[in-house]
Amino acid sequence: MVTSRKHRIEQLLNRLKLKKQTSIAELAQFFNVSTATIRRDLKELEKNDAVIQTVGGGVLFQTEYTGTLTPRSSTRAIEEKIRIAEYCTELIREQEDILIGPGTTTFLAGKIMSGITDRSFRIITNSLELAIETEESPNIRTVILGGEIWNKHSVGTHSDIGYFADCHHHHTLVLSADGVDREHGVSIFETRMIGMIQEMIKVSDRIILAVDSGKFGQTRYNRIIEWDKINLFVTDKKVPDNEVDFLVNQGIEVVTV
Repeated sequence: MVTSRKHRIEQLLNRLKLKKQTSIAELAQFFNVSTATIRRDLKELEKNDAVIQTVGGGVLFQTEYTGTLTPRSSTRAIEEKIRIAEYCTELIREQEDILIGPGTTTFLAGKIMSGITDRSFRIITNSLELAIETEESPNIRTVILGGEIWNKHSVGTHSDIGYFADCHHHHTLVLSADGVDREHGVSIFETRMIGMIQEMIKVSDRIILAVDSGKFGQTRYNRIIEWDKINLFVTDKKVPDNEVDFLVNQGIEVVTV
């Protein structure tokens, strides 16, 4: 029995590597076992950070960096990030142009978006990994932004981001951050991403901040956006009430999930 289960888990991981994302129900059907058995197998894979289970029964393969700017070992609050990402995908409208900013939460949002089948829209991203995720979705057109390749992202500057030269200014931007502080604002650590993010902000008329509660009270070197440019702030229910009140007083709609 132990050998059989070990073999199934190896097959399960290989299947996830190929499909990138699936569901517990699909895996149970494929392996002809119960969903409870698949959940136990996934728990074993989660110990090595090999997979991520989403709230709705989805299963995502966890690559080495999950499209983020920092190694997986430093990723915190993954359940909160998934809930935030899932909510952001519900905001996508038909024929919309969606800019996906760099970061763990935004990458997860884009990854989940690749499973949307009832709407047609365009994703614009600087994540090479995310572009590969969406290439097999017939209802999603993907634009990959140019620049120097770094950590599975293309890092653009003002002079080499060709997409923004002629595009319209009615994009929806899903943006994340490393720090949210009342005095110092919304900030990120990585300076190389500033040029790309600034261009994204310029062409967006709906900006969604997707940030988990652990980032509140944190400050990083690079401030990226002013409060009055943020339309919607999506975070998790652990955020303190006084932080929500502060955002609301800035004229920002806040959703906690």
